[in-house]
Amino acid sequence: MKRILVIVLSIMYVVATVFFYLRPGAPKLAIGSDKFLHFVGFFFGGLLFLLCSKIGVKGQIRISFFLFLVTGPIILEFLQILSPYRHFDAIDIAFNYLGWTIPVLIFSFIWRSRLFSADKSSQS
Repeated sequence: MKRILVIVLSIMYVVATVFFYLRPGAPKLAIGSDKFLHFVGFFFGGLLFLLCSKIGVKGQIRISFFLFLVTGPIILEFLQILSPYRHFDAIDIAFNYLGWTIPVLIFSFIWRSRLFSADKSSQS
């Protein structure tokens, strides 16, 4: 049941991200605040990817989600050129990548430090 929930959440995340990224309309944000939204949006993507890994979602769903996190920021940013009131911004791509890599790096660091401390205590 957990796997199905994570798969549904992952699909909803991808659909929502694409929708909000490409929907037409003049943004009513202060200059620079969209960078925060890019970071937070992909931060949740990174957390979802970690959840997929933790629960054990394997196969095409996990690979597809990872490929979206890797290629999505670039593809979506280029597609914004076609959307009214939107424009390409390379800094948005950087914040997207920071958004999903930071939780993954933090989790990896914590996981490795636990393994290291477990190995050290088992050797004593």
